[in-house]
Amino acid sequence: AFPGEQIAVTGHLGLSAAGLEMLEGKISLDPKTSNILRQGHLKPMPKVKQGQILVEQGVKSAIDISDGLVADLDHICEASKVNARIKMEQVPVHPIIKANFPNYQQLALCGGEDYELLFTANKTIMARARQALNCPITVIGDITEEKLPERVTVVDSKGNIIPYKKKGWEHF
Repeated sequence: AFPGEQIAVTGHLGLSAAGLEMLEGKISLDPKTSNILRQGHLKPMPKVKQGQILVEQGVKSAIDISDGLVADLDHICEASKVNARIKMEQVPVHPIIKANFPNYQQLALCGGEDYELLFTANKTIMARARQALNCPITVIGDITEEKLPERVTVVDSKGNIIPYKKKGWEHF
């Protein structure tokens, strides 16, 4: 990733983490909503073909969101020796999660196993990727050399830092 590039994701985030919370009995929902969350957690759909299309369009920096948005973006930033700023209001959270989970921001930022794609690109490549892909792409922030409080910093619409509780999935 390079300073000045945009950060984008495919699809919606937090569905798997919300599904896990539901399956662990932390919340009870109607059957239709429960089924959507169950499928989101137990049968995520990896975006293999979409990843191949991103490469064809010139994307050089990408990862699937398996450890959580913040953790996986941190991997890109560490490898690229850059920082990232995410604008929370731009993070695409599934409407079911916003409606039923007060902690929806944490689920979207730190929940893993969604297998959506996280990638960076300049505006020209981002526009080509949007045209080529058959799924939603949302720009959620930017890559910077600027010194930030954390390598990955999340801000609200006024630029205030939003703290996040954990940095995603940890194996041990």
